[in-house]
Amino acid sequence: MKGSGIGGQAVMEGVMMKNGDRYAVAVRKPDKEIIVKTSEYPSFIKGKKVLSLPFIRGIFSFVDSLVLGMKTRVL
Repeated sequence: MKGSGIGGQAVMEGVMMKNGDRYAVAVRKPDKEIIVKTSEYPSFIKGKKVLSLPFIRGIFSFVDSLVLGMKTRVL
């Protein structure tokens, strides 16, 4: 079975979903309205030859996910 390439993580009061270089963040406001923001985030690990090693790739993918999760904000 082929993977979809879609992933996500929880953010403060909402959820962030990522596929390729695009991501979307959905957050529920106190008045129960849901705000959705989409944007692009080019990964800093794409195209690096050394990242073909599984353990190294996992470490950098984890750091990349942390950076994106910390950057996501919906105004």
